[in-house]
Amino acid sequence: MIHRLALLALFLAAPAMAAVSVTDDAGRTVTLPAPAHRIVSLAPNITDTLYAAGAGSFVVGTSRFSEHPEAARRIPVVGDATMLDLERIVSLRPDVIMVWKSGTPAAQVEKLARLGIPIYYAETTRLADIPAATRRFGQLAGTAPLANANANAFDQTLDGIRRTYAGKKRVKVFFQIWDRPLMTIGRAQMISDALDLCGGQNIFNDLTQAAPTVGREAVLARRPDVIMTAGGNGDSLDTWTQAASLPAAQHGNVMVIDAPTLALPSPSILPSVRTLCMRLDEARQRTP
Repeated sequence: MIHRLALLALFLAAPAMAAVSVTDDAGRTVTLPAPAHRIVSLAPNITDTLYAAGAGSFVVGTSRFSEHPEAARRIPVVGDATMLDLERIVSLRPDVIMVWKSGTPAAQVEKLARLGIPIYYAETTRLADIPAATRRFGQLAGTAPLANANANAFDQTLDGIRRTYAGKKRVKVFFQIWDRPLMTIGRAQMISDALDLCGGQNIFNDLTQAAPTVGREAVLARRPDVIMTAGGNGDSLDTWTQAASLPAAQHGNVMVIDAPTLALPSPSILPSVRTLCMRLDEARQRTP
């Protein structure tokens, strides 16, 4: 009888302890003996996506600037994009370390690899990548039902935004992310993807870098209908309001938008995308 009960207990426990295999964004198959219930996240967007996947309670260490959602601010910080506290990471006994594929320096990843802890590479460059990443994170952590539900809700919201702005007049946009030197967004930056969703056209979408440096003359030559930046100091746009030859200045379309998560390639980007679309629509109505 006792033997049968022991076998039954083992059978019932087996699903919870089953191995999981997930293909990461580097094309590697990451296999764990059981779902990851102790996770170190080394990028703010990864942390945010883990929460959306229902795995927030499993995150034991994060990187600096992991501020979304609010609960992430209470998790111990183990480093940032340039420096990691390897001893602290080891002390947290993670089942997996999740790194930003293009943002975590190779030298740091090599040090992490020597720890013998499984590494998962994550990379989201388009809005459509976010729900896919949420689903994979749910597989990794054993929280697939909630992850899939949240990913589906994200997809539905994107579809709704796409339908709202589809067919509207497209306006040319210069999005400034820094003024000294003058920096903007190329097509590798998710903000460019968001502009396209909202019916905008990034005037520097032909540049491959995520955050290229450009000249003032290049902006003037491309004659944007709208010039915008997110947060920061609106004074950095003064030079554009005084450029009378620019359509953006002529129609009052030089603006600062309140979109603090617009550069965060994870689920918390959605409210900022909505704000971007609404402000762009206002500018569209002012543009002949």
